[in-house]
Amino acid sequence: MKKKRVLFYNGQLLMGGIERVLTSYLQGLANEEDLEITVLIKENDPEKNIFLTDIPKNLPIVFIKTEEMVKFRNEIKAKRKKNIFYKLIYPLILAYERLYMKKWLRNYMKANKDKFDVVIDFDMSLGKYLNIIDLPKIGWIHYTLTGKLRNKKKELRFKRRLEKYDRIVAICDEMKEEAKNLFKVPEEKIMRIYNPFDIDKVGREKEIIEEEDKEYLKEDYIVAVSRLVEGKGREDLVDIYNELHKDGIQEKLYILGEGPVSEKLEKKIKEFGLEGKVILVGQKKNPLPWMKDAKIFVHTSYGEGLPTVFLESMIAGTPVIAYDCPTGPKDILGKNQYGVLVKTGDKESFKIELEKLLKDEERRKKYIEDFYKEKLHEFNIEYIRKQFKKLISIGE
Repeated sequence: MKKKRVLFYNGQLLMGGIERVLTSYLQGLANEEDLEITVLIKENDPEKNIFLTDIPKNLPIVFIKTEEMVKFRNEIKAKRKKNIFYKLIYPLILAYERLYMKKWLRNYMKANKDKFDVVIDFDMSLGKYLNIIDLPKIGWIHYTLTGKLRNKKKELRFKRRLEKYDRIVAICDEMKEEAKNLFKVPEEKIMRIYNPFDIDKVGREKEIIEEEDKEYLKEDYIVAVSRLVEGKGREDLVDIYNELHKDGIQEKLYILGEGPVSEKLEKKIKEFGLEGKVILVGQKKNPLPWMKDAKIFVHTSYGEGLPTVFLESMIAGTPVIAYDCPTGPKDILGKNQYGVLVKTGDKESFKIELEKLLKDEERRKKYIEDFYKEKLHEFNIEYIRKQFKKLISIGE
């Protein structure tokens, strides 16, 4: 049996949604007898590459930038705000790294031209280097494309990049339609594949709970999980909770994640006097115990891809209420069949719907039961594995 030889590329293995999905694919495909997979990662950063240990041991991993190179750049980056010399040389280091990567990729692809049948640009960050790769190329769209339209120059550049891929994957139906309508991607070139999810893994996952966290889980609470960045709408969530608190809500709000808006959130929590009620828990590699014991999972993002955290929460038995942002929430929650969707940015409606859901335990249970019966199978790794093999059969 001839094996299909696949090179999976991704920039990093940070604690992020794309990286989590990548490891799900690699774990689900690692033992397929008709596949031979190599993993190519741009940055060798042991401190930040949290998901490195989750890649199956039988898959070879190749790094483009060395650990020393990444460490040196990060040190310069940290010093540039306090020293003009480092501020001046930092752009030069970035320019050198781009040249280094281009040369490295050219040499690597030349030396391994007969080793691979297809290249998957999983986070679509190979844009500047696609011409170097003389193999069938697959690009993976993980996020809404509407933001690409804000700048005509960037829009045109992205359209040209999409044209360089032989096939494109969109991770939800809305995203597929965006690619077709906004960037004129032909129907035959694009395929919708949901992010894979090892459903049984939720039950097998070791519940790693630090000793100081156990007290938190004894409380009644609602939970949010994401990186703490502007687009995730976590300030909206604190505003919404503040209004609920005025109405006498007893449940606490736990916000899991780290990121640049954490200081803003801390300030807002103090301004509202919500210390001890809204808790910034920090980053947790395994958020499942926090999801499982919550009453409701809340999500106020202004843009998504396909939010895997919804699946994790619902498989763990906790229903979701979310902004109906482009794209992804509707693919999981349907038209309010499996959870609650609220118009994006409508904090008042979100507050009203969340309050009603907190008081209605039967409705919370029904959302989960219906999701298990009618929708969950579409995200099963076994189902998606078949779609993946169809995807990579380019030229067959």
